[in-house]
Order: sequence, then structure tokens, then C-alpha cells
Amino acid sequence: MAQTKNRQAFFLLTAAAWLLAGAAACNVVPAATPTLRPTPAQLATVQPLDATRALTVDGMERSYLIHIPPGLNNRQAVALVFVLHGFSGNATETRIATGFDGIANANGFVVVYPNGSGESSALSWDAGTCCGYASQNTVDDLSFVRAIRADVETLVDVDGRRIYATGFSNGGFMAYTLACEMSDMFAAVAPVAGLLLDDPCQPRQPVSVLHVHGLKDTVVPFEQGVYPGTDKPFSAVRESVASWVKLDSCTGAGEPKKDGLLTRTSYGPCAPGIDVELDTIDGIGHAWPSPYVLPVSQMIWDFFAAHPKP
Repeated sequence: MAQTKNRQAFFLLTAAAWLLAGAAACNVVPAATPTLRPTPAQLATVQPLDATRALTVDGMERSYLIHIPPGLNNRQAVALVFVLHGFSGNATETRIATGFDGIANANGFVVVYPNGSGESSALSWDAGTCCGYASQNTVDDLSFVRAIRADVETLVDVDGRRIYATGFSNGGFMAYTLACEMSDMFAAVAPVAGLLLDDPCQPRQPVSVLHVHGLKDTVVPFEQGVYPGTDKPFSAVRESVASWVKLDSCTGAGEPKKDGLLTRTSYGPCAPGIDVELDTIDGIGHAWPSPYVLPVSQMIWDFFAAHPKP
């Protein structure tokens, strides 16, 4: 009888041990898996940015401002717009005057505002025969522009078919130079109060052009004038436009259409996917028009958006 009780106790203890072992096995907590943070390339949106970027080009320290708007899709290539200041201007002033940051926010593109070279109060671009320090020292602004593109591409995916340039006065001259010398990169340009000074201008590919000019401009007159403080002549604006009408194989008669202060003359049809247009503005002198007078920056973006590289 005692042996029977001992055997029962043994079996009960053994069963209890097995049950406890099974319970323990069922409650094993696995080792924690480390949390992996997404890399910038894995994020759904590009990080917005407003910053000054510094570059060394041809041994010279250069800088530009960049605006990356919020909400850009990290898996979609974006347009890039260069906005070039006039002689003695700078990137900060041009950013404020043109208002392109707001247009970039609304339309989802990246905008850069490069600084020219020379004294801080007389920054300039080497655009053909103009202007200041940059022209006198044959500063390599073309390499600077290429370096900016390469730098921007470390931050966002730039759409190579949608790279554009606009600029005011000396910056408008430079926009024309970019179209002449870097037609493989720029799909369209929009000089404001500028002129084509490159001679010869020999683009390897067609580039769409929107030229904007105030009819009261006395610094870069719509009709033929002279460089300020010199006796060196400026050509008439229509000569710059006519050059691009020919370069872009346009065959239109160029009939003007007036709408308030604005008169738009289109010269199409041109090469496939290409347009050349001239916008003249009544009552405007040598200035980037205020958006309260005419939304020139929005007009320029609309032209750019309609003209990717064919």
C-alpha cells in the first residue's frame, strides 16, 4: 500500500514538472529586434530645406541659396529652376523680389538662387560681353551652374528634362548664355530685362525662350541703347528674340496679342516641343514687376511647366 502511494506521488511530481516545463516553454520571450530607421532614400517625402550652400569652383569660393519645399515625393524626379540676380544684386534680394519660393511650394519644384562673383556690392555674371568683375575676369560661371546641379542632386532626384533658368538684367543676359552654351541641360529660359550677348550663339539643342521686358526700361532699353556709363551699344530686344526664332526653327509671323499691360507675341510653330515668346509690359522700367502689377514669376513658371525638354 505504501509502495502504491509512493508511485502515485512520483507520477504526480513528474507530471507537474512536465507541465511547468511546457508552460515555461510557451512563455519564452524572443530577443528584441532592433528598430531600423529609414534612410533618406526610403522616406516617402523629401526633407524640406532652406539653406545657403557653399561650393569651390575653379579655385573660387561660390555660394547659392536653395529652397526645397515641403511634401515633395521622394520617389518622383522634380523640376529645378535657377533664378539669377542682376548686376550688383544678390541671391537673397532676388529671392524676395521674385517670390519663387511660394510658387515652388504650390507647384512642387526646387528653386536655387546663385550668387555671382566680385565684390559683395557688385556681384555679376560673365554673360558674353557683360558684366563687371565676372566678365573682366572670365569667371567660369558655366562650371558653377553645373556644380550647383550636381550638389542639388545629392539632396533630391532632379528631372533632367525639366531644368530651367530665369534672371533679371545681367542675370537675364546669363540666362541667354546658359541657353547658348548649355542647351543640353536647360529646357527653357526666361530672361527678364536682358539681352542675348553671346556671339555666336550656337546651341546644340533647341531651347524654349520667354523674353520679358518693360517698355519703359531705360537701363536695357527695348529699342537699341548703350551700356550705362559707356558708349557701347546695346542691340534692340527684338534682335535677341529674332536670333532665337531662327535658332529654334520657328516659322510663325509673330502676331501680338494685348491683354491689359501685357502684350504677348508668339513665334510658333517652332522645332517640336519648342516655343519662343516675347512679353512686353507697358509702364514698367528696369525692374522685376511687382506681382500686384503682373504675376511675372507665375507666368514664367507656367511657361517652364509647359516646356520640358522634348
